[in-house]
Amino acid sequence: MRNLQNFAAREWLELLPLQHALKQLRNDVWLAAYERRQPGELQAFLQRVRAFDTRNVLVSVAFEQPWVLGWQLRMARRHIADATVLVLDNSRRPQARQEIERVCREQDVPYLGLPFNSTRHVNRSHGMAMAWIYRNVVQQIKPRLFGYIDHDLIPLVPMSMAERVSGQPCFGMPVESRWAWQLWAGYCMFDYQAVAGLPLNFLYDFSNGLDTGGRNWRSLYSRLDKQQLRFAISEMKEVCDPVTGEAAALQIVDERWLHIGGISYNDNFSSKEELCRRLAGAFDEGLDWTQVRARGQQRHKDGLPVGASSQ
Repeated sequence: MRNLQNFAAREWLELLPLQHALKQLRNDVWLAAYERRQPGELQAFLQRVRAFDTRNVLVSVAFEQPWVLGWQLRMARRHIADATVLVLDNSRRPQARQEIERVCREQDVPYLGLPFNSTRHVNRSHGMAMAWIYRNVVQQIKPRLFGYIDHDLIPLVPMSMAERVSGQPCFGMPVESRWAWQLWAGYCMFDYQAVAGLPLNFLYDFSNGLDTGGRNWRSLYSRLDKQQLRFAISEMKEVCDPVTGEAAALQIVDERWLHIGGISYNDNFSSKEELCRRLAGAFDEGLDWTQVRARGQQRHKDGLPVGASSQ
């Protein structure tokens, strides 16, 4: 919660600090109850994960999109060599959970469905999922490094967790407000030993202008010298469709990941699905990111129509 001295006089007259304090207390009570819930498959999941090389663990928080997750996992197998990828499923629909579990089984990726969360609050659902994972999975296996990625974050080139976090307690993409900062919940990594003794809380902190994971401002981020840390950057880059040659602006995170964006709770995937499937098809053919971009740029230059083949 925001420091009391940072509330304006008008906000005090509106009792805003009290409102934020009560909502934070309510959320913490809900979170504590949720963290105690354990699915019957949890112990078998932990036993399987411990059998892997779990020095580094990267958790994909799945939600309702089996095809996108499958693409992410195929690309992760290709580009992430120093981490075990786990899928923790926060989907609401039982059918989506069944399909996502099937995708994970086909790719031999450890899968666990999270306890069902009835909240319709997007940030609360995501934050509670991340907190449950930390308490019931990360703290049980105690990896050297752990991280969270959104299920629509696709690795485009080789990525090393150890290299990204090296020499820091955490790494990711910063999000700032007037009063505080945090790492974006969709791409954040941590040195477990550096944070194990801290009361981490992955809920949001709207009073501080922070999104999911913002409650870690007080326990972690406020203790760090932001100027001494390396961070990921986000850029919008023009990418040519490898089949049509048409240009599209896509978000590239940390120069390594494609972020599809807006496909979870808002389900805006339909407007991006054709391009994503064509990109995925090019990668599945064995092309790398440079070759995929070059193919699209060449088709754009040649002015080839959809379905035409270049000689």
